[in-house]
Amino acid sequence: MIDVSYPYFDTNLSWLSNNFRLLIEANDDSVPVRERLKFMGQYSYQIEEFFRVRIPNLLAMGEVSKDIRSKLNVYPESLLEHVYETVDNQLREFNEILVSRILPALNDQGVHLYYKESFAPEHLPFLKKFFIDKLFRYLQPVFLDGRRNSKVTFFESKELYLVIQLVRKEEPDDDWYAIVNIPTEPFGRFMELPELEGKKQVAFVEDIIRENLPVLFPGYEVIDSYAIRAEKDTELTIEDEYPMVTAQRILKQLEKRNFVQPMQFFYESGMPLYIKEYLSHRAGMLMNEFHERGQYIFMQDFLNFPSFSRKLDYPYQRPILNIDFEERESVFESIQRADQLLHLPYHSYDPIVRLFNEAAIDPYVKEIHVSLYKISSNSFILNSLISASRNGKRVVTYVELNAKLDIQENMQWSRKMRDAGVKIIFSVPGLKVHAKMALIKRRVQKGWERYAYLGTGGFYRLTSREFVDHALLTSHRELTNELELLFGYLYTQDEPKKYKYLPFNFLQVTQFTIQKKLVELIDREIRNSNAGLKAFITIKLNQIQDHTLIDKLYQASKAGVSVHVIISESCGVIPGLPSISDNITVSRHVDRYMENTRIFHFGNRGNDEIYLSSCDWTYRNLHRRIDVCFPILDEVLKGQMRQVLKNYVNDNQKAVRLDLYQNNLKIPYDPATPKVRAQEANYRLAERLERNGSVRKVE
Repeated sequence: MIDVSYPYFDTNLSWLSNNFRLLIEANDDSVPVRERLKFMGQYSYQIEEFFRVRIPNLLAMGEVSKDIRSKLNVYPESLLEHVYETVDNQLREFNEILVSRILPALNDQGVHLYYKESFAPEHLPFLKKFFIDKLFRYLQPVFLDGRRNSKVTFFESKELYLVIQLVRKEEPDDDWYAIVNIPTEPFGRFMELPELEGKKQVAFVEDIIRENLPVLFPGYEVIDSYAIRAEKDTELTIEDEYPMVTAQRILKQLEKRNFVQPMQFFYESGMPLYIKEYLSHRAGMLMNEFHERGQYIFMQDFLNFPSFSRKLDYPYQRPILNIDFEERESVFESIQRADQLLHLPYHSYDPIVRLFNEAAIDPYVKEIHVSLYKISSNSFILNSLISASRNGKRVVTYVELNAKLDIQENMQWSRKMRDAGVKIIFSVPGLKVHAKMALIKRRVQKGWERYAYLGTGGFYRLTSREFVDHALLTSHRELTNELELLFGYLYTQDEPKKYKYLPFNFLQVTQFTIQKKLVELIDREIRNSNAGLKAFITIKLNQIQDHTLIDKLYQASKAGVSVHVIISESCGVIPGLPSISDNITVSRHVDRYMENTRIFHFGNRGNDEIYLSSCDWTYRNLHRRIDVCFPILDEVLKGQMRQVLKNYVNDNQKAVRLDLYQNNLKIPYDPATPKVRAQEANYRLAERLERNGSVRKVE
């Protein structure tokens, strides 16, 4: 039963509902089989993230006072029960899809994955040689015996281990326990074996270790072994979810109660209770920290399953060239001529690469400001920034320190940039720069020229071709002037409240203007609808959880405004609630590329406005980060974005609709209507732009 006095989907259950959408795609026979494995890997990754990010918060909220929980409408005990039940059901579905649907389909394509089965005799000599010659040197077996202090840390976070039950051959009545690491870094999780009966053969690396445990433990008989993984780097994100005053009250209560963030241990099915009890006693684990994960654990490694044939993957889509850049020698000349919009990953990234390479050597470029969000080794931009600084240009970067990325690699790149003279400004709490933006300043005879990159995605993704994003390259005076104003403010690292009157009119900035601007745009649609005019709002986001903006959408729905929410992650909007959200539709899209775009489209009495953004509608994005929202001002580019959104709205192949209970409902296909698959249609749009000879033309 939905509580209409609190008409919002719970964030945790919405996250899990979105995870299930990945399983739906993995279960689709029309998807190439290796891509189905990737969806299984993506599902597994999202479940691990859920337990890392969401579960600690729920456990913490169980320790705060009832008045706070009631005020926030959070009931962690019943919610945790619902969450665990939902996860268990999904994991059963995961295993059923994998065993009954995907592995047979993989086998039909000539690839056999050993999955909880004995190795063929023909493979045993190869496995033993590989184990001794390659794997052995990476293994670290450790006995868990009574001589070890129980406080010793046996399990490194995020690493896979085997827990092994043994007996000495001369003392068969005494059980021994040991652990050994499962090294996945040098060889990957999957090992290719010699072909057998005309089929490719693949094995999990832990199964190769299992097969050779007698070699690792001579003099012992192996009784059984079970994989386990520790997750110690859990996060409390209380400050990212609630207003500061409320968050501080919660954290103060947790401190008084000596709340400790729990460790979590994920283990494969079948591990007996007595082994878990032994681990709890010897390694200091708590029984409620154990979570069963199916026949194998950490299945996100399916994202890197070996590729044997192109027919196992989606057909290759070549990156589309942006002819306007190809026809001109200088990137700056192309941008001066008109705003340029790249639809990624359908368009080639070359113009962005060229922009920074050209800026690094152009004698007229004097300054480069860029928000990197994260430093990553696969980000092309780092070398360009180093070159620019060595060429005498002032280069300032704004970087968020992120624990998910390799800290050592992070610091190595930071050192290289600093050694070259690049100024690095790291984000501080409450002022994390999530915006995807860059500003290049050229000093020419007539004065300063400014060129901006404004995107929905970051530079560290530009080599992956896995994410759907949009990137605007512009020299528009108002946008670039305001961007320079923003970079100047970020340089100070002062609190936003000290700069209440920064004049952002074209560029909307979180903690300054975005939420207020969005409310104004929704209110305008409400007024238009009340005046009998056609009014609509179409928004595409990763997440929408902010109650202020959700309430505004409900108000718009009550006024008769047609609202379509296109979501790719968690959603707080409940569609179709009588008298509350009758005019709201919520759809999810999952396809070959991961959706990352944020697009806001408002009818405005026929003079529509379209905005792109790096900002989701969540408390964290709106109040704890610096994000930007920018308008598409060029009419030709607006036409392109209308078509992009239309393709999503009309998608009847890869879209599902959410109902009142967060079920992912397949959209019934009417044979009398054309088939529309948004990502495919948007790729064809990029092809038409190229075929027309210029991105300035649209069919």
